[in-house]
Amino acid sequence: MIWNLEFGIKNMKQLEIPNWQKKKQNRKSLWLVLLCLFLIVPLGVGLTFILKNSVSQASIVVKGKTISVNDGGDLQSAINQARSGDTIILQAGAKFVGTFTLPNKPGSEYITIQSSELARLPGEGMRVSPNDAALMPKILSSGRGASAVSTEANAHHYRFIGIEFAPVNDDYIYNLIALGTDSQKVNEVPHDIEIDRCYLHSNPAGITRRGVALNDADTTIKNSHISGFAGEQQETQAIAGWNGPGGYKIINNYLEAGAENILFGGGDPSINGLVPTDIEIRNNFLTKPLEWRDKYTIKCSLELKNARNVKIIGNILENSFDQMALRLTVRNQDGNAPWSVVEDVEMQNNWVRNSGGGINFLGSDDTNTSERMKRVTVANNLFTGLDYEKWGGTGRFILIADGEDITIANNTVFNTGNPITAHRAPSLRFVFRDNILSYGSYGFVGDDAGSQQGVFAKYFADGIFDSNVIVNAAKADYIYIPKRNVLLNGFNDVGFANLSAGDYHVGLHSLYRYDGADINALDAELKTAQANTQSKKSR
Repeated sequence: MIWNLEFGIKNMKQLEIPNWQKKKQNRKSLWLVLLCLFLIVPLGVGLTFILKNSVSQASIVVKGKTISVNDGGDLQSAINQARSGDTIILQAGAKFVGTFTLPNKPGSEYITIQSSELARLPGEGMRVSPNDAALMPKILSSGRGASAVSTEANAHHYRFIGIEFAPVNDDYIYNLIALGTDSQKVNEVPHDIEIDRCYLHSNPAGITRRGVALNDADTTIKNSHISGFAGEQQETQAIAGWNGPGGYKIINNYLEAGAENILFGGGDPSINGLVPTDIEIRNNFLTKPLEWRDKYTIKCSLELKNARNVKIIGNILENSFDQMALRLTVRNQDGNAPWSVVEDVEMQNNWVRNSGGGINFLGSDDTNTSERMKRVTVANNLFTGLDYEKWGGTGRFILIADGEDITIANNTVFNTGNPITAHRAPSLRFVFRDNILSYGSYGFVGDDAGSQQGVFAKYFADGIFDSNVIVNAAKADYIYIPKRNVLLNGFNDVGFANLSAGDYHVGLHSLYRYDGADINALDAELKTAQANTQSKKSR
């Protein structure tokens, strides 16, 4: 076989090809070359264009430069000099005094201002504490009411990581960090600002009214420690916003304040129709130190007066003392914002503890014209220590007036006062189901309702009260509960896993284990919120 093949090739080489056939083959070869040129040259040009364009695009993304500022350096000059994508590194322990202004600059990459010891601080996603202050540079307000940081109109894409903010003296300070202003127009709102692993606090000898005035847009405050914002007869907050459109993430922070730890609304916006919208409050620890009781103005942990699309998930809220822990109260504060509303709120997997009451709902402003509260859900939360004997207040779980489509479901509540007190106006399509709570001394109460049956007829005529486990913990003499609900003699009859040890899981053999909070889901959310909760006494 091999021999025959070799013979055939050898003989083919010896054959003469006619001239006409050679010319035909030459013409074919020429056409083949032209065809290749026609296809390959444009392809090469296209590849060249693509590669060149890729190089051009790559050359646009210039790696930001690093600007180092040591103690005694000019921080404002560094901020002015920085361009989109640059990093300003501040020497840990260095002090920078003044109001530092964030200018409006071109570009969509963050200008980052960070500690030189960032690598030694808790990692991304972990919360800092006052114990980390030695690793942080200090940006200090110069006093006389001025902020440590403020913004120009439309300033954007700034990030602070690992910075301590505080007043330099005991002067009264309004906003330690002021993002946006009271009087800005819609095209002047700053946006895209982050505060990550920072330590904000007041001067112990003075009063700082507010940690962050959140009047910008698309802003994140995370992994930070914000403490000491309290005073006698002072409306103080760790974080408050009333004149920014929203897009806020408040994640995994320690937040300490007297009047409200977090507040949205409370001042009329300068921007017509503005409602702070798209707010996420998750895995935070909101507290008021015990030594503040009877010393400073205390209100609640969280209040919404003008807000839309709010998620309150996996937080610990404690020590509102003789006040209701949460207030969802629609307020057209100064009478110039009739569009004010609280709507589309989800509160889930939170632990509220040690307060004079649970939640106050005010469905519309009782002083000025406002919109009506709509679509609020409070589900799968744990409320402990709503105790008027220990903390003062009323010990009630819900105080409610007006509103539409409010759902209270699957909560476990240890209250000494009324489960619900209604007043002023009916609540439409109110749902109250699958909760475990105390009947208190008087049960379901409503102003001018005549009787407990009258409460449901007057205030909740189209409501649903179903599958609740109601405990006669106060041993009331007269009890009325709607049908399709269960009355028990005491919390021990619920079948908690270990009530005396504070284990509120409903046991596997309990008849009511599908009612009340799912403590397993709540535990998972609260794991982050409980981290680094120890605070130095800040006042």
